[in-house]
Amino acid sequence: MTTEDSPKKDETNWFPVFITESLMISIINAITITAFARHRHLRKRSTYLIINLTASDLLVGAVTGPLYSLNRHKENNVFRGAIKLTFLIASYMNLAFISLERLHATIFPFRHCLITKWIYMKIIITCWSISLLLAFGMAVLSEEVFLFTWASFSAVTLVVLAVCYIIIIVNVQRSSHSQHHGSNHKDRKLSLTLLIVTAVSVLAILPMAIYKSMPQHITKKWNSASNVNIHDTLAVISFANFIVNPLVYAIRMHEFRKALRNLVSRQRQAGRRQQTSTDRKRPQSSQPQTSML
Repeated sequence: MTTEDSPKKDETNWFPVFITESLMISIINAITITAFARHRHLRKRSTYLIINLTASDLLVGAVTGPLYSLNRHKENNVFRGAIKLTFLIASYMNLAFISLERLHATIFPFRHCLITKWIYMKIIITCWSISLLLAFGMAVLSEEVFLFTWASFSAVTLVVLAVCYIIIIVNVQRSSHSQHHGSNHKDRKLSLTLLIVTAVSVLAILPMAIYKSMPQHITKKWNSASNVNIHDTLAVISFANFIVNPLVYAIRMHEFRKALRNLVSRQRQAGRRQQTSTDRKRPQSSQPQTSML
């Protein structure tokens, strides 16, 4: 085998891995969005940004994952490269906005209760607008500048997440003597849930962020010395972040678990009704034949 055939073979081996992972991301997040959409009690101000995060994660699995599996290098086509980046950036920015929203809810709980849903809508629009601008801006950069810019963006995002949740943890610890009931307790539980989501995301994103920030001659030496493609291995770990979030919601959020159970029971009832209607039609279709005999 020539050295030119080796990368092609390696890309072929990784293709089904990325396609399978993208399919899992799409299915799990689609179920999560369906649960939020069908149950009104889950659609409240404190979950608007979570729903937006789930939507961006779904688009990562439906769009970014397949595009990345076809070309795991920087796109020469600016539009395709921007589309591939937009949903990744939107997901990371959603995590940052969620951490800032939780920080505001922790430090200014009474003022936070006065925030209207239109403020959340503006935050969501701002998140997607910045994501589009950053994606198209990064898509026109050279590969070296792109790697530096992406590493810088990842570093800033991680710093924002770390600072926000450190302040949240310190604030919660200081006020631990207060009463743990009512809306204040619910906000704390939601903050802890989103802290777990963010921590898992950071653990998944950080290895790739460090790898991207390293000089290319070092990463090339590592890949040549290793039997496994380090970049693609870290990419699989990074994409796993978009699968874990709904699982954390299911473990931590009672209302979300209840919505999932209702969703599953409805599907079972629909299946039973369809089976019953099919069984009723079968004797009716056989009656004319018996009468002719």
